[in-house]
Amino acid sequence: MAKVLVAYGTKMGGTAGIAEQVAEALRVRGHDITLTPAGRTPRRASFDAAVVGSALYGGRWRSAAVRLLRRLARSEPRPRVWLFHSGPLGDDQADTPMPLPKKVRGPAARLGARDVVTFGGRLPGEASGFIAKAMLRQGRGGDWRQLDQAAAWGNAIADELAG
Repeated sequence: MAKVLVAYGTKMGGTAGIAEQVAEALRVRGHDITLTPAGRTPRRASFDAAVVGSALYGGRWRSAAVRLLRRLARSEPRPRVWLFHSGPLGDDQADTPMPLPKKVRGPAARLGARDVVTFGGRLPGEASGFIAKAMLRQGRGGDWRQLDQAAAWGNAIADELAG
């Protein structure tokens, strides 16, 4: 089976939860999984595949996830790559696919990213920061991550790796 990196960039932990679901689906299917925050990815490790995700803030990925993609794009051999991001909040937005941020498009193209998926975001009631608190005051707090869909996507990736 494949040696797979599942890495994520998160601020409040919501994207980590999505990555955990994907990693568990791959692990159950027999793959060797390294699950880690993007900024802590082992530098000398070699992977057959990578699933990299980030929370979207203002249409941007977390910087550690962008740096990891750039590093993977320079690596030899390059792993097969799948990408996801989370962020849309609210029942009317959670299913809306979001485009890749500008800084992610180049590395994603060099890596030949096989899929890009958008998952709804999460804004917990205890979130800190000026913008997060303003959004909470507007009633935009909640969890729209669709973790069952994250697990299903992980299974689809496992199918592709096995094929």
